[in-house]
Amino acid sequence: MKRLILVAVLLAAFMPGASRAGACSPLDCSPSQFTLARGSMLAVRNGVDKPLRVIDLRTGTTRWRLPAGVVSGNVLVHQHGSLLTWYSLTTGERLRDAVVQQHGAFQLVGVAQDGWQAVLSRTQQRSTTFAVVSPTAQRMVKLGGNRWTFDALSGDNLFLVRYLKHGYQIRLMHLRSGALDEAPLQDPKASSTIWGSPWSRLSSANRRYLFTLYVGPNGGAMVHVLDTRDATARCVDLPGTGSWDSAATWTMVLDPDGRHLWAVSAGYGRVANIDIQSRKVIDAYRFRVNSWNTATATAVMSPDGERIAFTDANHIWFLVLAKRRIVTGPTHVAIAMAYSPDQKHLWVLGQRSRVSSLRPR
Repeated sequence: MKRLILVAVLLAAFMPGASRAGACSPLDCSPSQFTLARGSMLAVRNGVDKPLRVIDLRTGTTRWRLPAGVVSGNVLVHQHGSLLTWYSLTTGERLRDAVVQQHGAFQLVGVAQDGWQAVLSRTQQRSTTFAVVSPTAQRMVKLGGNRWTFDALSGDNLFLVRYLKHGYQIRLMHLRSGALDEAPLQDPKASSTIWGSPWSRLSSANRRYLFTLYVGPNGGAMVHVLDTRDATARCVDLPGTGSWDSAATWTMVLDPDGRHLWAVSAGYGRVANIDIQSRKVIDAYRFRVNSWNTATATAVMSPDGERIAFTDANHIWFLVLAKRRIVTGPTHVAIAMAYSPDQKHLWVLGQRSRVSSLRPR
């Protein structure tokens, strides 16, 4: 019982904000762990408002710590009052600074896909103002109403979330002209209104696609694929329905080939392989595990793309893709984990933030 209580406390500390109601903005469902420098480093944090720790995956040692901030690619942007600071995640160095010129209390809410433009917002009773700030330039756009939040920025495409009475929509603004498209983004075969709980978010290695996992009240789940370059959206339904607890165990991981996204659920015992280009599930199959916890799960892919290790923060499993087979690993508190570049170790961040090494099975 004490062990279960400990796991629950650790989960509460590291649970991503995606479990809260609302849209999946960078402040709500940014990942609590992500690899850097071609898989040689692991960045870990227990919230966007908490410091970030970078671990060397070759040795398991901590390289440096950085202040809280919003991450895109290998760049972290930190706000201190009106001062914005860009840091390199891969070197720990302070890169550039900028002072926000606009008056008022502007809050950092996101970073462009290329990492070099910070987005801040100020919400008032009748308007919402966004400031787009880089180390060399600043731009401001203002919208009527106070139900707007930031979603993503790529080039001229500024994606915003518009809250409705029931659900929310993704809207596109063209940054250079300040023009807002009249129609919201939507999958041609689905409603433009999104509901359910956003659970987690990933970005493709080339920063073009944003993948957001949503869990519905009926236990169904889907992946919302936002193409930030072409400004299109698609919804990919995942198998399984009827159990919220099972749906809460879905987790996503990108294939090293850059062409596939994998989704795994210990609760439903399902694997889904999504082709990114076609935005379709091209393969799905079942598996069974003896027990699992209702928790936000974590999955990591081996550098060779042959195995996925995933955890519910208390159990660890290995999915052997070529054999479509699950191998049960040890019972181990696992808040974050990643493979070493040579694949000889699975580094696991466990109790008291200690890093330990497991032999991949």
